[in-house]
Amino acid sequence: MKRTGIKKEISLRQKGFTFIEIIAVIVVLGIVAVVAVGVVLSQASFALYSEMDILKSHLRFVQYRALSDNVPWSVRFDGNSYTVLRDGEVWPHSLPNEDSSTHALPSGYSVSGTTVIFDEWGSPGDSDISITLSGGGGSQSIRITKHTGFIQ
Repeated sequence: MKRTGIKKEISLRQKGFTFIEIIAVIVVLGIVAVVAVGVVLSQASFALYSEMDILKSHLRFVQYRALSDNVPWSVRFDGNSYTVLRDGEVWPHSLPNEDSSTHALPSGYSVSGTTVIFDEWGSPGDSDISITLSGGGGSQSIRITKHTGFIQ
């Protein structure tokens, strides 16, 4: 009979979780949540950096065209898109990897900045130019250095 009473006591003790087990589960869930949030945020910033790289490559393309031509080339920014101009007129050809001379930004993205005009030396003029791309929960800026046209 004594053995039966011991079994009941042991079985009553084993019905719940210990405090240490609960804390361990909470810690593991916290680590998983931090990793998941990091992945989501990195995807949004990756999209922003991708659009920045596309914009920089298009600016460099226009600058190169201005260097090889005797007329000014420019990029005009229109909120959620930008267009390439040659001597003040919309360029009738497509940008690299595009279907037209206008690049439309993805939904939720916008670009702000003044029209960038490159002369036959690839220079944007006498002042630095700043272009800001916003979207995906963040924003990034491009700076074009005066006289040299260095795009960073």
